[in-house]
Amino acid sequence: MEMNVNRAQFLRRGAAGGLALVAGNSALALVTGGTPAFGQTVTDPDIAKLAATAELLAIDFYTHAIASGRFKGDDLKYLRQARVNEHDHYDALAKVLGSAAPKGLKFQYPKGTFSTKLHVARTGVALETAFVGAYLGAVTALSDNGLKGVAAQIAASESQHLSVFSDLASGKPVGPSFPKAFTAAQATRAVTPFLA
Repeated sequence: MEMNVNRAQFLRRGAAGGLALVAGNSALALVTGGTPAFGQTVTDPDIAKLAATAELLAIDFYTHAIASGRFKGDDLKYLRQARVNEHDHYDALAKVLGSAAPKGLKFQYPKGTFSTKLHVARTGVALETAFVGAYLGAVTALSDNGLKGVAAQIAASESQHLSVFSDLASGKPVGPSFPKAFTAAQATRAVTPFLA
């Protein structure tokens, strides 16, 4: 995921390093330089807030990809359904967060991101790789078993999205047998280019 995306809600505190997410002019971080951003400890709501921000990034990305006019037929149907999935993910997280759920965030993309189908697909691979890794990391970082289950379900969904973008970008839809859980530092590096 090599894009400046607020999807850096890569829900991982303990995995190692620091995770930062930038949306608009505000920066959110789970851990930066070993210092928790939201207080003394990173809580499940902190992780859910970062995840919800990531979902907003995904919704925004799919909206731009659809509007680009680069996709037709089954590919366009897939993008539309994937955007529905991302809305469902956000809604589930927003339900947990209530009024603390992030809203109205702005994202930026590198110039040319939506100029060709291949550029969109490569960006999709980068983002979805980061999302899968972040959610896998969240499964171990979260305390609540119910939230761990939701993170695992979302990771599975994001993995399906990654598979489609991998096929579009390279013709190789099958990813690794064991996707890597991202450390906070890895997730941050992957998404830093998308942050507005």
